[in-house]
Amino acid sequence: MWFLIPIAFFITAALLSVKFRESICDTIAVTGAIQILFLYVLALFRGMKFIYVSSIATILIFGGLCLADFMFKKTPGVSQKIIHINHNRHSFKRCLQVFARPEVFAFIFIIAVVTFLTRNQIFTWWDDINFWSSDAKQLYYLNGFPGKYGNVSPEFGDYPPVTSIFKWIFLEISSKKYRESLQFAGYYTLNFVFLMPIVKGVSTKLAAPATFLAFMLPGIINGIIFYGTPADITMGIVYGALLYAIWDKDGHQNIFYYGRIALYTAVLLLTKSVGIEWAVFALIFFFMTNPGKGRRASKVKGICLAALFAATFYGSWLLFCFINRRVAKATGLGIRMATGSYVVPANAAQKAWYFFLGLWTMPMHADHNVTFDMPIGVMIVLIFAALILMIKKEIIPHRERKRFALFFVLSGIISYGIIFIAHISLFQAEDQYLDAFAMTNSLARYGAPFTMGSMYLLMGVALTYAGSKRAVEEAGNPDHDDYWKNKRNIIYILIILFVLLNADYVGTYNSLYGYRKTLEEKAAYNADMIDDGGQRFIEALYGHRVLWGHRVLNLRSGDPGHWVHDTYLSKEVSPVPAVYDTLTESDDAITLTDKIRKSHAEYVFSESAQLYDKNAFSGFMENGEEFEFWKLYKVEDTGDSLKLIPVYLY
Repeated sequence: MWFLIPIAFFITAALLSVKFRESICDTIAVTGAIQILFLYVLALFRGMKFIYVSSIATILIFGGLCLADFMFKKTPGVSQKIIHINHNRHSFKRCLQVFARPEVFAFIFIIAVVTFLTRNQIFTWWDDINFWSSDAKQLYYLNGFPGKYGNVSPEFGDYPPVTSIFKWIFLEISSKKYRESLQFAGYYTLNFVFLMPIVKGVSTKLAAPATFLAFMLPGIINGIIFYGTPADITMGIVYGALLYAIWDKDGHQNIFYYGRIALYTAVLLLTKSVGIEWAVFALIFFFMTNPGKGRRASKVKGICLAALFAATFYGSWLLFCFINRRVAKATGLGIRMATGSYVVPANAAQKAWYFFLGLWTMPMHADHNVTFDMPIGVMIVLIFAALILMIKKEIIPHRERKRFALFFVLSGIISYGIIFIAHISLFQAEDQYLDAFAMTNSLARYGAPFTMGSMYLLMGVALTYAGSKRAVEEAGNPDHDDYWKNKRNIIYILIILFVLLNADYVGTYNSLYGYRKTLEEKAAYNADMIDDGGQRFIEALYGHRVLWGHRVLNLRSGDPGHWVHDTYLSKEVSPVPAVYDTLTESDDAITLTDKIRKSHAEYVFSESAQLYDKNAFSGFMENGEEFEFWKLYKVEDTGDSLKLIPVYLY
């Protein structure tokens, strides 16, 4: 059944390519955006598996078009009324022609190989344990988003769902049993889908190698992509695709040009909360590269409709989060700071120093490669050097050179300024950033939209030029001209060298194969993070499907610093959302009532605290029942009192 989804995906991409006469590299990304947004809408109603029905419908529609080609091939007039792909017949033949390209086969091959090689991967990166993996796991079990107070990671409730949605597609490969490793395949494929447009300007004979090089691009600017599934890198890739789509305006129908912008922007906004910052930059870039000369009303209308489309999706997510009380800890902290409670921390100057060190003294990826391991600052310098070179060589058109330069300068200064402010505000209590290595990892990750987006745009512009008629005319006769004076050849060589000399080979190897060497050790570490009380909690929840998406309060005993163990425990019990508090010797009926109500939990589980009198729970019990530790209870809150009702599996 799962193969219906990719079959429908490629059919849609091929049909769009034929209909709008666009490169299938473009329509693969457009189709990916359509699929994500469609699944997002389905997830709001817990109906993600409806994608199978829509996939079947897509396949049947395509089959109908092909059948119409065959049945009405002798009556062109009738055929043209039935087939609206491009006012011509031979739908199957033309779709097959756009599909049967080396870059498409390379794309499929890479995805298949990555899926196979990552089949045993497990999550070890803290942010994955804390949110990204647990969230996708809950989607898998619930077939969509949970209801009020039902998300598995309450501290990250309003984090947008794009990466989780695409992971869900690959988790469906194993529809009967949850397989964590498939999330990695989904994550890498999501990134690769939005990298494909950069390949479209490459000639056919170089398309397959270019596709492999495109897969290596994200590792240049951040090595964490090979050890976790950070949304920041995905956001950077989508942002780059959006900038390139805005610049690439020649030769497209308006509906495709503005539709592509609308789809990419919607995906960008739903990738991470700070996506709105990069969406604003993209909007600024549009107006800077589309000055008000000629067809001004049409341009304004087109971008306004695109922005409205994207804003509708983002607004729906914010509304959904508000209704279901999904508010991230960082969001709440940001609101409190914005309302006047912010005080500059005493270590702000220290963080500024480590910010400088993180930019200039440490490589962007922690793995040590035999090739270059550039610091972030050097990468930024290279980006501006490439920009200047492309302006000087007129690869960037003369009319756009000042706009490009101004946009890069402004977006670079503002984005890294915002990142620094975040480190002395939202992250002010996180002293791990008083270290050059930790700060470098943070800057490379949070600055990925600028570095990845800028790199994507410049490469896209350069490759578009290299594949243009202007470049061919300027090249002259390749048999007689000096090879090294041909700008097309220089562009290809410089991009190939840049990628090959800066790719993270160690990270790539570790993510696809090398992880097996430490797999048992890491699995054992994850298992050890579930303490004895946590294991009994898992056993108490096991088999209770009614708990999926319904919050459970776990009153833990012992040291209040159990929050690290709680994070690993929450990942294990997902799709059941668990929250935690500490049971102390001083707790009585009043404090217990307060803890339960503040947690907004529908169920309660309590560990046995040493020297604690369980009679404190007796007031919550009915009909003389005795409260038992290590047992699950349903909360019934009448407003005046709380009652705990035992939950039985059968």
